[in-house]
Amino acid sequence: MRCFLVLAASLALTACNAAPGANADDHEAFNERVHRYIVENPEVIEEALIALQQRARAREQAQMMDAVTALEDAINSDPRDPVFGPADAPVTIVEFFDYRCPYCRVANDWLAAMAEAHEGQLRIVFKELPLLGEASREAARAALAVWQLDRDAYFAVHNEFMAAGSGLNSERIDDIAASHGVDIATMRETMASEDITEHLSDVYEVASMAGINGTPFFIINGEVIAGADMRRLQTTLMAALEG
Repeated sequence: MRCFLVLAASLALTACNAAPGANADDHEAFNERVHRYIVENPEVIEEALIALQQRARAREQAQMMDAVTALEDAINSDPRDPVFGPADAPVTIVEFFDYRCPYCRVANDWLAAMAEAHEGQLRIVFKELPLLGEASREAARAALAVWQLDRDAYFAVHNEFMAAGSGLNSERIDDIAASHGVDIATMRETMASEDITEHLSDVYEVASMAGINGTPFFIINGEVIAGADMRRLQTTLMAALEG
């Protein structure tokens, strides 16, 4: 209500300024009243700023939704991306992630639990977006190589990479992959391939075009959710499952 009063006062002042024959003394008195009101009720400034932030976030969300819709095929249907679950599942979850991102680790625990709880109802698309340096890029390349070489091993490797977090170095990558039967020499050769370089480059480009600049980032049946906002992830997923 207070925000409305301040806005109304501002609009009235603008109208007065435009009115022919307006008295300068009246303008000054009106300005003083508005100033006094704001000084006596400073919380209206905070309320106005919050309202502006909410509007800005809503605009950003709408713009991102439009971009995601325009890039739907590249986001949802790139045949190179690791995918879990049936192609005809009623709910598609896309995650852009970095193995060394601690928030991604939290989100991955939730994602694994949801995949188990709603088996057959979820199609999960994994989009490698290594933003945290060379160690992240090495892990992403290794995971994509495992996907190419042994899809049955990928999800166990993915979860262990995620659990390792910041401790995921070259030795740990090799140990995890080897423990799931992956030939390390072949994996390393595949990691260096132009196919994987191009794949990662394309994911970066799609993310940039969609305005995605951090991880984790989720898209659940077209609804975008930035960060590990667990409450919103759960609410959005349940709504999608209910149809």
